[in-house]
Amino acid sequence: MITTTPQVAATLAGDHNYCHLIRMELANNTVLRFTEAGFDINWNGETFNANGLLLGVDAPSFNTELRIGEISLSFTAADQSIVALMLGTNQVNRPIYIYRAYLNPFGQVIPDPVLLHAWLITSADVSDDNNSATCSVRMASEWADFEAPRGRRTTNNSQVRFYPQDKGLEFATQVKKDIKWGGA
Repeated sequence: MITTTPQVAATLAGDHNYCHLIRMELANNTVLRFTEAGFDINWNGETFNANGLLLGVDAPSFNTELRIGEISLSFTAADQSIVALMLGTNQVNRPIYIYRAYLNPFGQVIPDPVLLHAWLITSADVSDDNNSATCSVRMASEWADFEAPRGRRTTNNSQVRFYPQDKGLEFATQVKKDIKWGGA
C-alpha cells in the first residue's frame, strides 16, 4: 500500500502534473539524480537534473505471478560520463530509487514524492547505430537478490575470516553427527 501526504492526495483528486525523480547510488559514493521533467527539480535538499541524459524509463508491469520484476533506464551514450560510470566500474546490485513527484502549477514539488520502487542494477550496456547511441541500465526488484547466501557459516574458513586467531571451528568438518543448537 502506498501512503501519500494530504497535499498529494488533494492533488490526485484533480488535474495534476507529475515527473519521475531517479536517484542512483553508484559505487565509489557516486550519487546521480535525474528527472525527465523539462527543468531541474529541487527536492529534499537535492537537485534532480533535467540535463537531457535520461532518455526513458520503462514502466514496470505487475501481475499475480510471483516473479522478479525488471525494467531499464535509457541514457544517451553521446555523453561519455554515463558510459564511463556504468561500464568502467562494477555497478551490479547498486540501488536505484524511482519516485513520482507531483507538481504544483509553478513546477514545484508537492510534499512528498511517492517512492514507486527501489531497484538493483543487474547490468549495463551500450548500443549504437548510425543515428544514435544508448546506454541501457537494466534493473531488477530488490527481490532479485533474495536467495543470495547471507551471514556466517559454521566452517573454519568463515570463522577465521572474522576472528583470525580463533580455532573454535578448526575441526568442525570432522563432526559426524548433527549438533543441536540451543537446547537438548
